[in-house]
Amino acid sequence: MPTALRSSLPARWYLGSVGAFLVALGLAFTWWLWQAGERAMITRHWVPVSGTVLASGIKESQFSPNDSIKWQAEVEYRYLYEGVVYHGSKLRRIEGPSPHRAKAEAAAGAYPAGREVACFVNPARPSEAVLEHSSKAAFYTLWWPLLFAVGGAGMMGAALRRPGRRETG
Repeated sequence: MPTALRSSLPARWYLGSVGAFLVALGLAFTWWLWQAGERAMITRHWVPVSGTVLASGIKESQFSPNDSIKWQAEVEYRYLYEGVVYHGSKLRRIEGPSPHRAKAEAAAGAYPAGREVACFVNPARPSEAVLEHSSKAAFYTLWWPLLFAVGGAGMMGAALRRPGRRETG
């Protein structure tokens, strides 16, 4: 006697809705990671020039009395670009404080005063330079949110398929 396996319409709508949500969420996070990777790649197209570290140290900051203390490496350097002397203070294009003092000390310690360094200069705005490129890790993690998008697409496909029949014996 054949038994029909049929999904109810509300169950199929639910499955399709969850799938659509996962697709949207996966694609949104993929786009966000792609944008982060693109921002990390910007300085790799800048012009490398030699520079000299003038001073380095760490800065302590606290947003509010209830906030934890954070530290940030501070580096001042001088570089020459197309015959003009500029001064810079950025390690990376996007930077912020760290809750780990040792991390800030290590970053500042890598650039002692007097050290010759490579500065990456923005040719469109030569007053903007960095000493280090940002990580490309965002590009290496794109597969993770895409996995959710593919899984969500599979759920949507399953919800749209016409329910089949199965015979039991």
